[in-house]
Amino acid sequence: MADNVRIAVIDDEPSVLESFKMILKIKDYDVTTFPDGPTALAQLEKDKFDIAFIDYKLPGMDGLEVLKKIKEKDQNVEVIIVTAYATESSHANAITLGALEYLRKPFLMEEIYELVERGLRRKRAKASRRDDGSGPSLAGIH
Repeated sequence: MADNVRIAVIDDEPSVLESFKMILKIKDYDVTTFPDGPTALAQLEKDKFDIAFIDYKLPGMDGLEVLKKIKEKDQNVEVIIVTAYATESSHANAITLGALEYLRKPFLMEEIYELVERGLRRKRAKASRRDDGSGPSLAGIH
């Protein structure tokens, strides 16, 4: 399952980036970390990612703005917003913008693995709907 699964992690805290990298490498996922949104978005122009974990509070461009721009570039990236500052409205905004989930810090390794698996299942389901032509296309929804 981990073959060729590419995960981006965007957070301005080096310790959080290192934690994600260590947790995800255990399952042999290909992990790339970014300290901010613009750096990650520039890389998304060149590379494809399956899943992105994005910190809600980032310098310059917040996590919801990064989520929105990622979805504009590639609807197929499954995004999880990560935050220590959870509110009902930010959670609702993240889901409305297309996030798979809203993960609260501190988190457990098992939560990360479960979210990756959920994201991969959702990607496969979308791909199979596109392949067989059944179900509505959600590509234009933001």
